[in-house]
Amino acid sequence: MTAPLPPADLAARVPEFVDLAPGVVMERFYSNAFAPIHFDRSRAGRMNAPDGGYGVLYAAADLSGAFAETFLRTPGRTLLPLDLIKRKSRVRLRVTRPLRLVKLAGAGLARLGATAEVTHGGLPYDAPQSWSKALHALACAPDGVAYRARHDDDAFCYAIFDRAAPHIEEESREADIDTDWFWSLADSYAMGLAPPGP
Repeated sequence: MTAPLPPADLAARVPEFVDLAPGVVMERFYSNAFAPIHFDRSRAGRMNAPDGGYGVLYAAADLSGAFAETFLRTPGRTLLPLDLIKRKSRVRLRVTRPLRLVKLAGAGLARLGATAEVTHGGLPYDAPQSWSKALHALACAPDGVAYRARHDDDAFCYAIFDRAAPHIEEESREADIDTDWFWSLADSYAMGLAPPGP
């Protein structure tokens, strides 16, 4: 099923919000080619601006959500290649002032005229990026969007608009994630390490 586009009366609707208090810590796996706090202006991300007019930072409420959004993107995959793991690092990000995120999950979907396809559908991302732009433009100026991870819908993820950039700081990072905690997390999804190539 195709994701719906934002309705014409979106500005008159009342969103449901997820509020992140100062001190809340978010989890993120990031590509080593970029900074740990990177607001993406490309068209590659689901909730990115369709015109690159603002950047979006992707993070999660916990490690499971961050893992799902980073390492479970290929449905059915059971083995993770070591070179992929080596290209990633972990960062914990702390919120320094209250952030208000539009909730695109649960009852928050119907309130806005959305469906789960907005955050769970595959490529192309035209519809979700249209939602991102429409939500970014709301008069309440939300700091981003909260949604369920596509590959683990128990987990909450966040697409944070760059207007919130001054209020997010790095708490800690781990450059080497080939560790016991990582493989314990991978094991909860029945994933293991791919054997080395020839």
